[in-house]
Amino acid sequence: MKQLRFGIYPYFSEQKHGKEWIKYAQKVEKLGYSTLMYPDHIPNRTLDPITLLASAAAVTKTLNIGTLVFDVDFRHPAILAKTAATLHLLSSGRFEFGIGAGHDPIDYNMIGMPFDPPSVRINRLDEALQIIKSMWTQEKTTFHGKHYSVTDIEKAAKELTEGEYPKIIVGGGGKKLLEVAGRHADIVGIHTNLHDKTEEGVARAARDQDNYEKINERINWVKDSAEAFGRDPNEIEFQMMTSGFKITDDPEPVIKHLIESYAGYLSYDDLIEHPRVFVGSASHIRDKILRLRKETGINYIVLWDVLSGNLLDEFSKFIIKPLSN
Repeated sequence: MKQLRFGIYPYFSEQKHGKEWIKYAQKVEKLGYSTLMYPDHIPNRTLDPITLLASAAAVTKTLNIGTLVFDVDFRHPAILAKTAATLHLLSSGRFEFGIGAGHDPIDYNMIGMPFDPPSVRINRLDEALQIIKSMWTQEKTTFHGKHYSVTDIEKAAKELTEGEYPKIIVGGGGKKLLEVAGRHADIVGIHTNLHDKTEEGVARAARDQDNYEKINERINWVKDSAEAFGRDPNEIEFQMMTSGFKITDDPEPVIKHLIESYAGYLSYDDLIEHPRVFVGSASHIRDKILRLRKETGINYIVLWDVLSGNLLDEFSKFIIKPLSN
């Protein structure tokens, strides 16, 4: 059973700049979190992940940094290969390379880029990962696919040594994307399958798909794909992002807020036991995390939107440290 670890995904409602970001990264490290993640989006609610993560790596020693996730369509895979290699070397091996097929049409509309059907974007991701992995391991890479073509392109960084490459993160909820993850990823995020991206659609998917049985079904898609590709599925680490968390002896107000955010499609009983929702007493949350790992093998929990109040400190004190002993 893999060791539990916890990441932070600070999707800022209010941006953190300069010294404030630096202090935040150092605090996350001091509190014992494993990884500081950052997304890759066009709107101004986020900043550039490459610059932010490089600065975080420069002022920390043990904290992993990671993208959750690069959109494959925003940069050519040859550029991504070099970016990931550089961040990996700069951080002394602490970079986790999250990459996805893109999921938000708002990003695409803003820059006038076609938002292709999922099957096209997923195939593009598969080709990109073949190029990227080759550029980390081979002196020269030639690849001619449906979406990308490179000829005799040099290794992304000569300093990369065998077995010392960035860990690849791919996440999803659909079978085709998770099969790509099984072929390529070291860390696989298990998400809700969001065909319908409306508020109601998200809520229905969370109700119908986010249970232990469905989570294990998705994990098995990954493992079957890895095995068919000649990989050892037991070497893959599984990750999950929270939909909400708060340590409290009175979970009702928080759960009621979540009920509203899920458009009423999930009840109080649904949410208090929901695998992605960690709301309640510290012992209740610890028990849920241990159950999640026992029943699914997921050991890597990413906390989303945790900048308000003292949540970072509380989670470290009452969840991470007791579970690390």
